[in-house]
Amino acid sequence: MIIADLYRKGIDGEHIHRLVYDTYSENRLRLLGYSISEKLVVMQDFHAAYISLSKEDLERFNHQIGDTEDIVNYALSVADINLAALFVERDGVVKVSLRSKGKFSVNDIARKYFNGGGHRNAAGANCNTNLAETIAIFRGFLPDYEAQLNDVY
Repeated sequence: MIIADLYRKGIDGEHIHRLVYDTYSENRLRLLGYSISEKLVVMQDFHAAYISLSKEDLERFNHQIGDTEDIVNYALSVADINLAALFVERDGVVKVSLRSKGKFSVNDIARKYFNGGGHRNAAGANCNTNLAETIAIFRGFLPDYEAQLNDVY
């Protein structure tokens, strides 16, 4: 009702949408491109993919808070990928973002391996391990879930 009333009063919804959802800095777009072209690792055998961004990567693209939002979803959008992760190194902590499709629970993964949590298809954590160790944990548990990741529906 409120939105309908605002439209009747002449609000420019398209302009607001563009400002909120379609206006990114050049650095954010370059970071996204770099993440996909240089940092995306696809592990077809496990139907998994991940992107890792070091502190140096973030500095290279003059990272601002929010610039890495939704990058994990690009890894999940690869055909036949059912589990995706984004690892972002910041100030001695690695932020882990996990996404999945179907019935595969990343909430369980986040809790068990990264002391985090969330929902079935979206979860996360902050790890005190370094970036390489965090990725090794992720790669290490994948064989245990190979059958589940092959059949998420």
